[in-house]
Amino acid sequence: MEKLQSASEELKNIAKSKRIPNSILLSGNGKNKLKSALDFCKTILTEGEEGDRKLKLEKMCESYSHPDLHFIFPIPSSTKPVENRCDFYYDKWREALTEMGVELTMNKWIEKLDCGNKQPFIGVNSVEPLSKKLIISAFEKKHKLVLFWGAERLNSEATNKILKMVEEPGNKTSFVFIADKARDLLPTLVSRCQTIVFEGLKEYYNISVELELMFSELLRNAFQIKKDVSYGSKIIEWSKTAARLDRENQKDFFIYSTEIIRQAFLKNIQADKLVTFSPKTKFNFSSFSKFVTHNNIEELTNEFEKAFYHTLRNGNSTMIMTDLALKLTKAIHKH
Repeated sequence: MEKLQSASEELKNIAKSKRIPNSILLSGNGKNKLKSALDFCKTILTEGEEGDRKLKLEKMCESYSHPDLHFIFPIPSSTKPVENRCDFYYDKWREALTEMGVELTMNKWIEKLDCGNKQPFIGVNSVEPLSKKLIISAFEKKHKLVLFWGAERLNSEATNKILKMVEEPGNKTSFVFIADKARDLLPTLVSRCQTIVFEGLKEYYNISVELELMFSELLRNAFQIKKDVSYGSKIIEWSKTAARLDRENQKDFFIYSTEIIRQAFLKNIQADKLVTFSPKTKFNFSSFSKFVTHNNIEELTNEFEKAFYHTLRNGNSTMIMTDLALKLTKAIHKH
């Protein structure tokens, strides 16, 4: 329970700080994610209000009818365009939240939808209407918030659409993504979010240390091969070891590495206020950041994203890891 409480508190502190990130990802197995997200939105949308005015806005948030709070959630596909948008199912969504609240699960939502054998997902048709909605001035001249529930069901087309919005969200617009497993989202989206994990602190810490050691070993070999070609055999050895991880841990590694690279680039361009990464091992993050520049940031992140795609499609792990290691070795020297 310690991590659930600390994660909730972290989100509360962000809401009160008035320095709201463009995008936040709430991940992990904790049931508190949805409640914390809704409380977060309510705090922001009622900030600075008092008395009857505050009560009115709180009721709007609690009835999920505040015009500056938008919800995106998985829905079944349909041949009818109007039924391919979340707005069509919004009454059912409000009913589900009212009836089940934080106990709402994907299985319960599927039952509520009564969609037979169809598996609900978040497609580009659900996401496209956001562009027009977010252009409109905020109702309260404050924040506009978009809450994605079941974000792991975003397909690639919808994710690419969202990436453009996340990168250029407009004034006082924030996205909150809720997913049980960050590894089920594309790394390019995860890397653009401030992630808050709702799960056991010790377990998460240990995973982070393992991934950091794995990443730093890959880098060390990549840098040394330019001086000593014998390090090529160590890169192959690293690839075989990495390939023996289970696929879920491999996906964790790709996501984690993408975020470190993004953080290193931010440090390189002296955007230190945006850098949140702090090494848990002897990994020299400051030194590494000097090698992540405008010349190779895109190539570096693309290689990890491609590895993620191929792993998701059950590609040969040894080939994926070897290809990643060799291409990273070339890209890191293009600074």
